[in-house]
Amino acid sequence: MSGKSDITTKNSAGVSSAVGGSGATGTTGTVNTNNPTNMFSKEPPINTSDKVGDSKIEKKEKEEEKKTVHSSSSNDVGEGNTNKSTPVIDPSQPGYSYLNNDGIDSLQPLARKKQVSNLSLSDQWNSSVALSGMNSTKSSSTNLKNSGSRVSFGAGSSNRSSRRPSLSMRFKKNIIDHERVASYAFAFDIDGVIVRGPDTIPEAKEALKMLNGQNKYNIKVPYIFVTNGGGRPEEARAKDLSQRLGIEVTPEQIIQGHTPMKDLIDVYKNVLVVGGVGDACRKVAIDYGFKNVYIPLDIMYWNPSVAPYHTLTEEEKKVVRKDVDFSKISIDAILVFADSRDWATDQQIILDLLLSKKGVMGTRSETFDEGPGLYFAHSDFVWATNYKLSRYGMGALQVSIAALYREHTGKELVVTRFGKPQRGTFKYANKVLSAWRKDVLEDHVEKLTPENEEEELEIDPKNRPVFGASDSESEDEDGDEALTVQKLSQLTLDLPPASTVYFVGDTPESDIRFANSHDESWHSILVKTGVYKDGAIPKYKPKHICENVLEAVKYAIEREHKKELEEWNSGAIDVAPGSQEGQSHVNRLETIAATPANEKPSFIV
Repeated sequence: MSGKSDITTKNSAGVSSAVGGSGATGTTGTVNTNNPTNMFSKEPPINTSDKVGDSKIEKKEKEEEKKTVHSSSSNDVGEGNTNKSTPVIDPSQPGYSYLNNDGIDSLQPLARKKQVSNLSLSDQWNSSVALSGMNSTKSSSTNLKNSGSRVSFGAGSSNRSSRRPSLSMRFKKNIIDHERVASYAFAFDIDGVIVRGPDTIPEAKEALKMLNGQNKYNIKVPYIFVTNGGGRPEEARAKDLSQRLGIEVTPEQIIQGHTPMKDLIDVYKNVLVVGGVGDACRKVAIDYGFKNVYIPLDIMYWNPSVAPYHTLTEEEKKVVRKDVDFSKISIDAILVFADSRDWATDQQIILDLLLSKKGVMGTRSETFDEGPGLYFAHSDFVWATNYKLSRYGMGALQVSIAALYREHTGKELVVTRFGKPQRGTFKYANKVLSAWRKDVLEDHVEKLTPENEEEELEIDPKNRPVFGASDSESEDEDGDEALTVQKLSQLTLDLPPASTVYFVGDTPESDIRFANSHDESWHSILVKTGVYKDGAIPKYKPKHICENVLEAVKYAIEREHKKELEEWNSGAIDVAPGSQEGQSHVNRLETIAATPANEKPSFIV
């Protein structure tokens, strides 16, 4: 594309603001923050099965739009509208915070409309398979080995010679301790929770090992990491965590502040990427698929007078692009990927472009509203290192640039924010977590099914097992597409949403605000190993406060086991598993399992 189309963007709180404005075409598109797989489609969002967001969500966000902090009139959509806005909140009023002008505090977290089971995913799987009418036969036309598919029939099957499922039969227990995959899940911040600067927080190793199944309940809990940090590929972050924690962490478990920005690749041709060390962020952006990626060092090499107090080092000269004349190209967007290593220079260049004509260096707009859109990977005002006091972060850089912009122009700077606590990042995280839960369940099913399984299973395609239609993730309020486990060629399982998502963070303003603002099923836990200090009153109140991440994990596992045990026993048989009465139940249910689907009692089919 030759330039950038003007775009009306709805930020993750449902706030509409005008961004863009340097393109020559003057066409209008829509930034679709409801769709993390294509968040910045230039077409209006369309509800299809493979997109996040449905009519209920859109309706709610339209209602939230009425509460906007920034309002855009029809005149705001058009060429040269980057920073044109009408603040509803007067910046001159006491208590005004530039970082809190996004309307998130006015959001009401979504309530879950349908009950979700606290039983483990694997136990729900076993019950679903049992109720499907699967018949064990040597002459089945469906060969699981040939299809590469395996099924686990649960812990009870390990003590049985038959591989037939036990049809949801449960015996009352005092403790549930068979191997299984939890219905709940975890999401972690990294800095201040798992690591602190170059140091790994000691309790983190044991905490993650417990979630991987090394606990007294033998339950494996899916988890992901949602950090506002960045500046390197997700693969590098995963490798670093794996080495620090002594476990395997995959890139699919990592969401960094700039991860959702990869959906901008089809929107902008020329981007300036800010932050990080050397050209590390340029490499990340190129890996994402951006075509023409520039960094501030390139501009400084083009004209050293841009930054009179910074002389490029020989190392910096090795990574700059030397063939670019920035007086002849238009920067379409500024993407702040990571924390700035040179605030003075980066602010100067960002402001030069914001005040420019169509993103061309050395030009100046008379109206100060023709520059490129400005995107931030996150808005953390402070963050924790191994120094005893918190350090200023990307949010502080936003405040500084906004103050300079307002002082120069008299206007309020409008930016697009990612990272915690933004709603777009929350939806992105939910999608990633759902996919990871599916992967963990599939691995569990494969692990517990012997490679040399001799029996083959015949599945009636008209009676395919599901986790329960009312609990299906396809019915989730966020409109996620149904995630399915398709290890059997004729068997499809709808994965239910997590019963609870425990989010562990150290910063009330981003982590706790993030977990509290969007969905009631998320349970916020604040730890004392990062920004938050013991004795302080957090601005955003968590559901639970504890010393460190290990205590957070132990708290959640005990809390969930209590709920799981209560639900387990509510539908269990109050007889001893090895007794004559217990065996009669086994025999009766196995008879039903061997009965053709069309001959089963209606309550089974």
